[in-house]
Amino acid sequence: MKRQIISETKAASCYFRTSVDAPNRKALVQITEWCNLHCAHCFVSAGKYGDAMSFSDIENLLIPRLMACRVISVSLTGGEPFAHEKIIEITSLLRKNNMKVSICTNATFIKDGQMEALASLGEIQCNVSLDGFSPESHGRFRGDKDSFNKTVSTIRELAKHKLLHGLLVTPNNLAEVSEYPKLCEFAVENGAAYVLMNPLSSMGRGVKSIGKLAMPNEVMRQIEASTAEFSDRVQLVRIRFPNDKKLPLASCEAGNIVYVFTHGELTVCPYLVFATKTPQSLHKAEEFIVGNIFKDEDIADKLDAYKFGSRYKIGGNPTCEGCQINAQCGKGCPAAVIASGKKIEEVDTEVCPMVDS
Repeated sequence: MKRQIISETKAASCYFRTSVDAPNRKALVQITEWCNLHCAHCFVSAGKYGDAMSFSDIENLLIPRLMACRVISVSLTGGEPFAHEKIIEITSLLRKNNMKVSICTNATFIKDGQMEALASLGEIQCNVSLDGFSPESHGRFRGDKDSFNKTVSTIRELAKHKLLHGLLVTPNNLAEVSEYPKLCEFAVENGAAYVLMNPLSSMGRGVKSIGKLAMPNEVMRQIEASTAEFSDRVQLVRIRFPNDKKLPLASCEAGNIVYVFTHGELTVCPYLVFATKTPQSLHKAEEFIVGNIFKDEDIADKLDAYKFGSRYKIGGNPTCEGCQINAQCGKGCPAAVIASGKKIEEVDTEVCPMVDS
């Protein structure tokens, strides 16, 4: 069963919106590294280069081993997943194995007939990136001004085919605050279930672009206020916005939501690996990689044995341990802590209600 991470009683400190109930898992699968765009925030620094998973490996190794890992929900990602020549066949195979399927896309590379094919499979959800509501904002942020009009028109078509699920938004200072209510109105008009807004992070290309493109907290507050009127018509998910309500933080989903890289490395959380790639990281990616799903027949056993919560004491610092809301707080996102140059046990100061960020 799908489980909401977002709640009224916890600050949205985790980068994910939903998980699944234990002992099952959700997996994000990077079926290709290649992408037709060059986005300023991309966690994996994708572009017109890279490899793709072979369909044979997906059919004979990936899916059986995901099933052994008790994965019941898969999000296809990249790069741009629609750049994979077998995306329809991959999606069909996942559905035949009773897995829920979503696709994270920039909506500029979907070919004729693919929407009809996906719609015929049933219960396929597409989540589309839309980072502003003009060519000057979204288009520039995505490295191609023309991409805005293409994305908007494709979103409308996805909605007509009952494939649109959510809009994924990275607020950035190429956009005006006034664009975000327009974006939410557009989401409502096209029947999106949610709009997820996630500020620019210091991971991937964000390491270099955050200084120029990140919106300051005061502007994030303006975006929150200007879009609040839509909250009764579409779920508004504000990830890691200023925690002005001083709410305790959500807990980490590492091990519940796993990620498979194109070459097969399976990590307990993609953001932990992304964070280790930042210049200031005190941790190594290998700490969070369980094994290789294409090479390790016992990958399910390795994943079960990993025990993230036993390896690391999240919140194991004097500030958290002495905090009056320690028992109610999930201690936030360890990936954000690593990306800020601290040890994983330290305070998630960006959103901690007791520490000024």
